[in-house]
This record gives sequence, C-alpha cells and structure tokens, in this order.
Amino acid sequence: MVDGLPLRWGFIFRSVRNYMSDWTEHWRSDDVYLWKNEPGYVSTEFTYASPHFNGARDMYDLADRATALKAVLDGAMMLGVGSLLHSYEPFALGQIVDLGDQTKRDGPGLGNVLVEPFDPRLSTFAAHTKIITRDRYGAEDMILQARQDPIARGLLKHLGFNGPDYRTLYSLLDWMESEGWTEKQIAAVTDQDADAVKAFTGTANNATILGPLARHGEKRWRAPKSIMSLREAQALILPAAKGFLRSRAEAFDATGTWPIFVRPSKKNGRTAKA
Repeated sequence: MVDGLPLRWGFIFRSVRNYMSDWTEHWRSDDVYLWKNEPGYVSTEFTYASPHFNGARDMYDLADRATALKAVLDGAMMLGVGSLLHSYEPFALGQIVDLGDQTKRDGPGLGNVLVEPFDPRLSTFAAHTKIITRDRYGAEDMILQARQDPIARGLLKHLGFNGPDYRTLYSLLDWMESEGWTEKQIAAVTDQDADAVKAFTGTANNATILGPLARHGEKRWRAPKSIMSLREAQALILPAAKGFLRSRAEAFDATGTWPIFVRPSKKNGRTAKA
C-alpha cells in the first residue's frame, strides 16, 4: 500500500544517477509509483510500480504491462526534463517484487511494448478532472493525459521506447502535423521559423548524410542547404511536441473533451475528420 492505493507488483531497478533520489522523492503520480528502497546516498536500489499491474494474468503479462507503461514514462521524462534530456537515462527493469510479502523473483525480461499500458478499469476520469493543476506541465501530467488521450499515449510510448533519434523525432513531427499543427507552429515553440523544420526533415530523410540513421534509404536526393545536428533537432522537435501535448491538455481542461482536428476535404469543399 503506497499513499492509500493498493499496489500488488513492482519492479526493482538500480541507478547511480545523481538525480534519481531527488526525482523519486518528489514524484507524484497515481499511475506510476517510484521510490527508493533504502534511505541514504549509498543505496542505489529503487522500485517501479503501478496499480495498472494489479490485473496481470501471469508474469509475462505483467512484464508486457510494465514495458508498455515504462515507455510512456520514459517518453514523458524525455519531454518533461527539457535541458536535462542528455542526463536522463531510462532504467532497466530488474526483479519482480511482490509488494505484499516483499518476495522477489526473476522476471521474464523485456515485455511487449505493443500492449495497452493502462488498465481500462482504472482509466476513467472523475468529473471535472484537470490535467494541468500546477503552473508547470510535467511528466506526471503527461502520463495522466496519456491514460485517456490516444494521441498523447501513442506519441509518448513511441518516443520512450525508441529514444529521441532522427527517425523518432520525425515520427513526433508526423503526430503533430496529422493533428493540424503546421511547420510554422512547430518552429514557433522555440522562436524559430518554418525553415528550421525543413532543415530537420531534409537532414532526417537523407541517407547520404545520415547513413543508417536516416529515415529513408538511398533515394539519390540532393543534400539540403542546411544540415541539422541531432542535438539541434531534439532542441526543435521535443519542445514542440511538449507544447503540442500541452495544447491538447489545455483544451481538455477547458471543455472536458479531447480536440479532434478536422481536415478540409478535397471533395466539394466539405470537411472530413482526420
């Protein structure tokens, strides 16, 4: 039992990163629980747990749920930590711990990230739930949002599982553009213009420049006029993705529904849902 919520299963993980103790001490989420197992600076053992694990049918199902939810967590952290991105290191799942009697057992390894990370029985929101309840929009808020918002859930899971390389960043761009965000809007989050997005896409698509890191194979495309480094690409796309998700959270907080982008249809001037 943690903070009044029953938790059945947890996963041990270890970290020597300096930020981990402070991060877990201040972490507040009803979906993901993180805590240090022993006080003091010497201890490096932590626990990752969730009420969404309670209904697991067996250890393989448990590993699947834990892997999928941790992808959402990692994606939220990659967007939430801002300039600390390069110090954030996703942890590896270790032993499974029964939180009732504290017995531990070896887990089956990395699970299937494609499963649903949230137990549908725990995914309903109470009336008048707000995603953003503080001045900041942080990782805890994004995870709460992902519980109901399929766009946030897909984007965060994709980022968290794959990491912020060129191909993943391009996928985030796809999510934003498919929901109506323009290159101008995306670039404006970091006070840049649409040419920055074009430099990113030109770089990410070009196998001559990036080789196996490129989004495409060799297409004999000319090199773009501006080539964007990975750090520059992350500094462009990650804040934009966070701003995009925040705009969806703000719309939900104001209306109680998730925004649906309506794309103009090419037929008879009508509109069609994207």
